[in-house]
Amino acid sequence: MMSTKFFGRDATVVVLAAFALIEAASITGISPSLTSIFTFPVNLIASSAIVITSLLGMYGVFTNSRMATYFSLLTPVTETILGLSFFVGALTEANFKSTLLLQGFLVVLLGFLGISLVSKILRQSTILWARTDIAGLGSAAGTEGYAVEVIDVVKKYIVGPVVVPAVNGLTMSVRDGEFVAVMGPSGCGKSTLLNLVGALDRPTSGRVLIDGIDISKMDSYSLAQMRNEKVGFVFQAYNLINRSNVLRNVELPMLVKGVSKEQRMGRIAEMLNVVGLSNMPSRKPKTLSGGEQQRVAIARALMNNPRIVLADEPTGNLDSKAGMEILSFLRSTNKELGTTVIMVTHNREAASMADRIVYLRDGRIEKEEPVRRTAR
Repeated sequence: MMSTKFFGRDATVVVLAAFALIEAASITGISPSLTSIFTFPVNLIASSAIVITSLLGMYGVFTNSRMATYFSLLTPVTETILGLSFFVGALTEANFKSTLLLQGFLVVLLGFLGISLVSKILRQSTILWARTDIAGLGSAAGTEGYAVEVIDVVKKYIVGPVVVPAVNGLTMSVRDGEFVAVMGPSGCGKSTLLNLVGALDRPTSGRVLIDGIDISKMDSYSLAQMRNEKVGFVFQAYNLINRSNVLRNVELPMLVKGVSKEQRMGRIAEMLNVVGLSNMPSRKPKTLSGGEQQRVAIARALMNNPRIVLADEPTGNLDSKAGMEILSFLRSTNKELGTTVIMVTHNREAASMADRIVYLRDGRIEKEEPVRRTAR
């Protein structure tokens, strides 16, 4: 199966190359273009400018150069405006050549296609640009070796006339490969913190950094891409799609990422084997026990090999035996794969599986303590 990873980039280059060839043909006199309706030397200047912006745009798409990529958007926008203006003129003038009229129609179609493709390229480039910007800020933007940094974060919810500070000036760092448990009374901000780290919500103020990237500055498209590639979620309520079978539920993250079917099926078989459900790919979630459903959720969370797993009360709906199986699996994932795990829990026994426990109260860290284990 042909890979689609670079399809958008390659298609954008083809569109920009088409614009460059159209205007180059106009400059050399081989074929008239829409700029030919201008008087000399405006026609040559306009055609030359479009050729230059097309070439700069192609360079920007290939190299992820920020300024050059904006030129790739300028070209189809300019040509589309020119083509639409041409049509307006064609309605009132009778001396337009049929070849130019046809070319104007094709340029407008190319322009809309180009704008769509380039907009997608620009959105996909946001993560790379954010990484470059923050790397240039040095230690002020992030500390090497930390998977997650929450810096003076405030999150307020407005409920009618009442402002509720769910997280209130919280600062916390989690190292690569660390397993951290977050505890505290109901309403202390545990789940809100997890939502902020997982980019499911934005802070009112402060910064949240994932691998040194300030995710609070990303647009919605880039946040969705980052969640899909870097973060795996495990929820208390499992959040499985009941009308789909186990295979389809586990497949979802790779399907969204655009991975080929062959790769998806291989990874699904691997993950179901890891969580002990290799004989249940066609079962519906409602036919599984709570522990089995949570295993499906964990397999789904790990499909894209995320750097970070966020678990919100993963054992809350399970009996003690199934709960310990899930915790043991999270711990082995942390140790064997080096996955960073942040788990919210009310259960002290569950928290003892972590490397460190962070206690929250009133939206702030009350205290922290390492977990000491007895050598066996």
